[in-house]
Amino acid sequence: MLFMRYALAATALSTPLVALAADTANTNKLEEILVTGDPMSRSSLDTVSSISIVPEDQLRALNIRDLYDLLLRSPNLNAAREDKFSVRGIANEGIGPGGTGRPTVSIFIDGARQPGRGVANSWDVQQIEFYRGPQSTAFGPGSLAGAVVVQTRDPSHEEYSGDIKVGASNYGGREAGIAVGGPLVGGLAFRYAAETNQTDGEVTNTTLNDDEWQARKRYMQRLKLSWDANEWYSAMLTIQDSKLREGNEYLPPETAEDGISTDDVDGFYDDNSQLWVLSQHAELSDELRLSLIASHSENYNQRKGDYDISDDNNGYFINTVNTENDSVEVRLQYQTAVVKAVAGLYYNSDELVGTSSSIDLPYNVSGMQLRADADLAADRDATTQAIYSEADIILSTRWTLTLGARYEENEAKNRSAFIVTGAELIDPVTGTTIPGDISPVLKPILDNDTSAPSGDDVLLPKVAVSFQINDELSAFFTRSQGYRAGSVDFVSSGNSPSYGPEYTNNYDLGVKFQRGSWFVQGTVFRIDYDDMQIGVRVDASNFRTDNAGEAKSEGAELEFRGELGKGFSVFGGIGYVDTAFVEYEDDGVNYAGNHFPNAPRNTANLSLRYANDKGFYSDISWSRTDGSFIDRENTPTLLADARDLFGARIGYQGDHFGAEIYGQNLTDKFYITDRFNSPSLGINAVYVGDPKEIGARITYKF
Repeated sequence: MLFMRYALAATALSTPLVALAADTANTNKLEEILVTGDPMSRSSLDTVSSISIVPEDQLRALNIRDLYDLLLRSPNLNAAREDKFSVRGIANEGIGPGGTGRPTVSIFIDGARQPGRGVANSWDVQQIEFYRGPQSTAFGPGSLAGAVVVQTRDPSHEEYSGDIKVGASNYGGREAGIAVGGPLVGGLAFRYAAETNQTDGEVTNTTLNDDEWQARKRYMQRLKLSWDANEWYSAMLTIQDSKLREGNEYLPPETAEDGISTDDVDGFYDDNSQLWVLSQHAELSDELRLSLIASHSENYNQRKGDYDISDDNNGYFINTVNTENDSVEVRLQYQTAVVKAVAGLYYNSDELVGTSSSIDLPYNVSGMQLRADADLAADRDATTQAIYSEADIILSTRWTLTLGARYEENEAKNRSAFIVTGAELIDPVTGTTIPGDISPVLKPILDNDTSAPSGDDVLLPKVAVSFQINDELSAFFTRSQGYRAGSVDFVSSGNSPSYGPEYTNNYDLGVKFQRGSWFVQGTVFRIDYDDMQIGVRVDASNFRTDNAGEAKSEGAELEFRGELGKGFSVFGGIGYVDTAFVEYEDDGVNYAGNHFPNAPRNTANLSLRYANDKGFYSDISWSRTDGSFIDRENTPTLLADARDLFGARIGYQGDHFGAEIYGQNLTDKFYITDRFNSPSLGINAVYVGDPKEIGARITYKF
């Protein structure tokens, strides 16, 4: 009954928009956009799931610089931080800390799986696609909650073109970018893009007297080479390198709104990412196309931070993670007037090496007060092999049946370790350390280094039915299954306990309306979890992962875009999600009925654009996100804030030169996006959203 109420609500919301579209329909026809991440190569109008496709002009209208900006302004998507976000209430990191498991949302850039932070900026990007809901059948490991596909601009074989931009904003913001490309020789073409954007930030560290405490610097370079010398074979090579340098994001709750940090440790966050993708396509016949896609990505990130975020000396940490990902996919596509199908083989190798070093951290061991240095390490060497197939079968002029399945095998070698590297006793009278390393005494008690394998296999079916109601209105129903492999926890009670995979059953019911320049899409959904993985921090050096009994996520989303006439256009969306643990008890506490962390119930966005034939344009935008809990206990005092964010842009774009001024968070709304509260570590910190930004940029196109 609740599911039906969502369906009726979505229909009621879409009715006024459909009527408006009917009244304002003009000769501008809606362009069918190719969904680049879909192995079936469907158009946006033929997909049988909820997908947001954000083209380049919409990215510019919203002044989107990276994935984080866009996650703040899309229905049923929410970003707590740049590398912590949720889709339909399901966090990309999973629920809670712990374990060495894969993420729940995969990010692809030009076909390469990319784990890094700050890698998905919007410069020279053709479109970004958000796949809501489990995508395990199409995208494989790490896609239980969804997928993000970034398609950058391809080289042109016909003409040379380029873009240049420079800009500046408050808080010492500055940006510059260049993109240029065109034909070379012998069917070869290139596209080169580079960008940097930087800010000094608005936070001052009063302990270290640093007024650029949260300075951020981004760098990106990308080269694409395309070869298309004959009618049957083409290839594309993509190479990208990105770097992020950033100060520590979390702040004391009592001084966060004033932009004051009190850390006594000079912290930072560094992230380096590289990717290589080679895509090859052979047109075997009018019906058959063979593709080979090989990718390699590397990511190195390191974070240094103060444990107690104060001027007291209570230790600090250095977290380092190295990841490498290699994948090869062979894909055969077949298309006739009745059947459109794809079948593929997939192999993926995923390596992770991580350490968390604690320095001068106070410990209590068997009544002894001491300061210790220790390393918590986690290594994972995982492989995935899969075979998959999907087909659209045209049953009649109105009905299409979609059948799909994926068989996947996952294996991993896991290592976890806790190693004491140094320790000194604390004098209980003076509070100072007593010279002399006592780590040889502690190592037999605390040290632990174990390895354990993990692995499982799964068959994931998918079935969908779409119905063309009339020339302008269609509907679809999809049932699919999601999956995330099991793994092994870091360190717990001297061993490496394993935890099992988690599964979802997913139902999407959607409608799509198209008329003239208008497109409206509404979807209601339900996701039922079995054996949901929930991470729990036991203490400073121990984690564990539970397999909860049952959980669910259900709701609806509505998106629309179209021309209003007289130069005006609009796009926006509404999202609603209700999450809950259905069956989950831990240490005598029943969490049934509690909501997932970082799962705001309501999200919405709306943008109005004006452009005339003389080159002048303006945009205004609004986005809304409800508050949300940050822990499984749903502690009322530990909430991420609700926020309404407003932006605007006004400018001129001629044949070559352009100029604009813009504003983000125009009301200078202070809001907390996430909290880090850990009594075992003595940390109580908050993450806050970006303040008001006013800036200007100049562009040149050729």
